[in-house]
Amino acid sequence: MNDELKTVRDDLAFLRTIAEGGGERGGLGAPGAALYGAAGLLYGVQTLGHFAQVKGALVMPPLGNLLLAWLPTVIFAILMTVVIVIDRKRPQVGAANRAVNAAFSATGLANLALIVVFAAAAVRHHDFKYWLFQPAVVFIVQGAVWFVVFTLRKRAWTALVSAGWLVAGVALGLLIDRPDLYLLISSLSLFVFMMVPGFHMMRQALRPAP
Repeated sequence: MNDELKTVRDDLAFLRTIAEGGGERGGLGAPGAALYGAAGLLYGVQTLGHFAQVKGALVMPPLGNLLLAWLPTVIFAILMTVVIVIDRKRPQVGAANRAVNAAFSATGLANLALIVVFAAAAVRHHDFKYWLFQPAVVFIVQGAVWFVVFTLRKRAWTALVSAGWLVAGVALGLLIDRPDLYLLISSLSLFVFMMVPGFHMMRQALRPAP
C-alpha cells in the first residue's frame, strides 16, 4: 500500500512539473525569448541591407559596409552575455521548460559547428557558394527545433513557425545562384520566424500568472 501511494505521489509530482511548464509561458523565459527576437531583428535588418545593396538601392562607404557586416554580431554578443548572466540566476521550472531550453541550446552548438564546416569548405575550395549553404542548413535546423516545441506545446503557431523555417531553408538551398532572392527570403524569414515568435514568447513570459 505504501509503495502504491509513493508511486501515485511521484506521478503527481511529475505531472505538476509538466503543468508548471505548460501553456504559452513555458519555454525560453523572457530573457532568452528577447534574445531570440533581437537576433531576428538584427540579422533581418542586416540581410535586408545586403539585399538593398544587391539591388543597387543602397550604396555605402567602406566603413558603412564594415558596420553592416559586423555590428549586428557585436550587439548580439553583448545581449547574449547579458542573457547568460540573467539566466544563471533564473530557476528552470518544469520538464517541458527544460526540454525547450535544451533544444535551443543544442541548436546554438550545432550552428557553431556548421560555421566551422562550411567556412572551412569555402576557404579550401575558394568558392563562396559553400558558405551560402550554411544559412540554409541553419534554417532547417531551426525548423526541426520548432517542431520539438510544437510537440511539447501543441500550439498551432509553433507548427507554422517550424514549417516556415523548413520551407525557407529549402528555398535558400535552391537559390544560391540568385543572391537577390536568397537575401530577401533570408530577411523575411528572420523577421517572421525569429523576431516575431521571440518577442511574442517574451510578452507571454512577462505576463502575470493567473
